[in-house]
Amino acid sequence: MLTLLLSRAALSETLQCSDYRFRVSSQDEALAKYTCAVASRAATRLADCNVIVTRPVLFELKDEMPDGCIGLYHCGEDRIELPTLETLQRIRKPDSSLSHLPLRVFFESALTHELAHQAFDTLPCPFDGCLIASEYLAYNMQIMSLPSEHLAAFEAKLEMDIKVPRDALNPILLFMAPDTFMLRAWTHLNQRPDACAFIDDVMQGRIRMDNPHP
Repeated sequence: MLTLLLSRAALSETLQCSDYRFRVSSQDEALAKYTCAVASRAATRLADCNVIVTRPVLFELKDEMPDGCIGLYHCGEDRIELPTLETLQRIRKPDSSLSHLPLRVFFESALTHELAHQAFDTLPCPFDGCLIASEYLAYNMQIMSLPSEHLAAFEAKLEMDIKVPRDALNPILLFMAPDTFMLRAWTHLNQRPDACAFIDDVMQGRIRMDNPHP
């Protein structure tokens, strides 16, 4: 088993993307090049709302992921783990609000989510942690990145007119029902006059999503 693991690890290579901010570690060169292109597109979408990728990022494409994870940003390390496309197809949940997405669209949205975490991680947090702000940004930028037809299908499941107060987005909901958190976060954002301006305010700390007094 050890020999097999070493052999598989030895096959992974790190590709420097043409976009200097990104590198990809993968056993599949074609998938690595595709991930480079996805990362550049995602960074451009994030920048539209002033969520800026300022530090280099390493993407590691994995055959196995921790339970419940379709992406994992390692805080302070500028390192993101993502499943390979085959692995993503195997681990994605059929009852998710994003289950309607084609595989590559889903992969691109997951990468956008984790890249938003990395961009937010470069900014100071005035509390012990800014978990809700980080997840609010990540989920909303993930949904915002969807092609229009897939975004419309996602929003068809929502009651966008039901007001979502800020305190409805809390750690208990995030940990117990992340899919519901995502739905509420998108509804809340789209009840603001200017979605990107609100994202920018959260990103810069002008609006606080986290409660400093648990």
